Amino acid sequence: MNSITRSRTLRQRVRTAGVGPWLLLPAAVLLAVFVYRPLFRGVELSFFGSDLIGNPSRFVGLANWVEFFTTPDFQRTLWTSLLIAVLAMCMSVGVALSCVLLLRRWLPGRGFFQVVFSLPFAYSAASASAVFFGLFAPSVGGVNLLLDGIGIDGPPWLQQPAWAIFSIAATTAWYESGFAFLVLIAAIKNVPEELIEAAELDGASGGRLSWSILIPLMRPSLVFLLVTQTISGLQTFTQVYVLTRGGPSNTTTTLVFQLYQLAFGQGTPDFGRASVIGVFLVIVVGLVTLVQFRITHRKDA
Repeated sequence: MNSITRSRTLRQRVRTAGVGPWLLLPAAVLLAVFVYRPLFRGVELSFFGSDLIGNPSRFVGLANWVEFFTTPDFQRTLWTSLLIAVLAMCMSVGVALSCVLLLRRWLPGRGFFQVVFSLPFAYSAASASAVFFGLFAPSVGGVNLLLDGIGIDGPPWLQQPAWAIFSIAATTAWYESGFAFLVLIAAIKNVPEELIEAAELDGASGGRLSWSILIPLMRPSLVFLLVTQTISGLQTFTQVYVLTRGGPSNTTTTLVFQLYQLAFGQGTPDFGRASVIGVFLVIVVGLVTLVQFRITHRKDA
């Protein structure tokens, strides 16, 4: 009797669920094949060494992980990736926020400027990097030509480590600023006009209004951008490949570029060490996303 009851209950649950689970099935299959299976395979490979053609040949345990966290080259790569990610995030969000606040009130041609500020969103990372490579070229680059025109000697943007890191971060920031602008322009339009008018009647205007009223009300969008832009910065590859190829002297090598070099850019692939970097990036992205959810949940509460 109990088995009959359980069978009926199961059939009732299936009928109640309807077609919803079946509609999710294709997406679940694609995620399993193209996301979760490669992820688990990467975790497995991170505990193996590779032979001359890249196949996992021997179990090395945590040796690849220990090397990742103790080798100076890996540590420098990690800090370079974090520096580029933070610089790019600050510049892209800062520029986008400034543009949104400037365009808050009616201005002649405001629609035109909104289109202009959102245009970087339409560019690919490769095309944006190619444009900035031309701008930062040492002798014929557009930036140095403009500086020479006003009597300033332009720095070696792509040949000196500090300037090269800044150039990559600036390229990433410009490429990401269009998306940040679109998010923030939508956020500021959701701020109630009644609240802004009440603040202006109380004497708040200009910077005071932006700092005390607008920016706090845009906080969820700003937190979202801080997280997504940081994650995007940690995944920087195309900009490094086009602008510097990791130079000078590997000072602009990021985690993803190092992963590419270990897995595909050298004569002997080392998928074990490359998998360590891939798994580490997944862990970092997961932690950053968790922080975003916690902050957003706390704000909603």
